[in-house]
Amino acid sequence: MVLDYVRKFLEEREKAREELLKLTREMRINATKSVMAVHAGKLNDAKRFVEKAIEVLEKVVEFKKYPEIYYPITHDAMQELVEAYALMKVMSGESFWEIELEVEPASVLTGLADLIGELRRLSLDSMRKGEVEKAEKYLNIMEEIYAELITFSFPDKLTPGLRFKLDSARQSLERTKSDLLSAKLLASLKDK
Repeated sequence: MVLDYVRKFLEEREKAREELLKLTREMRINATKSVMAVHAGKLNDAKRFVEKAIEVLEKVVEFKKYPEIYYPITHDAMQELVEAYALMKVMSGESFWEIELEVEPASVLTGLADLIGELRRLSLDSMRKGEVEKAEKYLNIMEEIYAELITFSFPDKLTPGLRFKLDSARQSLERTKSDLLSAKLLASLKDK
């Protein structure tokens, strides 16, 4: 009977969905912990958390055979992983444009857009410590990312949340520029 097939089909999807939710939650938690560790200056911990998230990603991609659940569930966690991974690349002085992860393309874009906010935090921390040149380096990376991402003008269905994130990123850029100008003025007054 066809309903037996349908029931089995749906039960399999439900079981896969529950497992995928658990895995993406674990991936997202590790990515978030990595970002927090970067801001705490604990780069070894940050690297360890990113590596754990990547290990979970390897299990997550096995669920691609269920596209009806895979794509809606994985986007946010993959975006968090891209953000943490790229932030680690920035901190190590490597090219953050080389994202060697098996993630969905839209997650790369939104993850890099979120990276702008983390770079703002690093820039502000640097200004607070009087490290104006370092703050400016982070601002330059923010501008570079924004300039590239703004060229991706696709419907929200293809790049969920990207427009909103880029609007926020533009505001972060403007505020960071203003903050940096103030920090430079303050530094020059202190020198005099």
